[in-house]
Amino acid sequence: MFAKHYQNPRRLLCLLFLILVSLNAATVVQAKEVTNFCKCSCGQNSTIIELTPFALLHLPHASQPIDVGTLMPNVCMNCTRLLCGIAEPQLCDGAAVDDEIVPLCFQRDSLQDELIVTGFLLLVVGLLVWAAVRAHIKPVIARLLTQYGYQNLATTYQ
Repeated sequence: MFAKHYQNPRRLLCLLFLILVSLNAATVVQAKEVTNFCKCSCGQNSTIIELTPFALLHLPHASQPIDVGTLMPNVCMNCTRLLCGIAEPQLCDGAAVDDEIVPLCFQRDSLQDELIVTGFLLLVVGLLVWAAVRAHIKPVIARLLTQYGYQNLATTYQ
């Protein structure tokens, strides 16, 4: 069966594409949620806070504990001046008097997005490598096929 795919390189490429698509479809079910962050800026000073209950409970510089039971369901709604002030009390030290805390919520890509991009890049690099070495590999494959008695297949690689 494997030798059958060597007769037509398009079949082999289609098979590889289907394998990549099926692996990607499996990750859609198991995709990790996006991670939300809160960037707190005050003048030239800034800090980034991960907006997960675990991270909010374990803030190293917090002036008081954060009650994760009072967090809003919409994660970015929790990125406020109050949270920035509690999480990083010395944020505005050394800043100008009129500078105030500016919170900004942002997201990092999910695992699914990373896998899609990585799979695409691997596919493109693989095709470029194949295009570069194909002329050098075809005679070797033809010689090996002839050596092991597959003359019919060897003619397609000459």
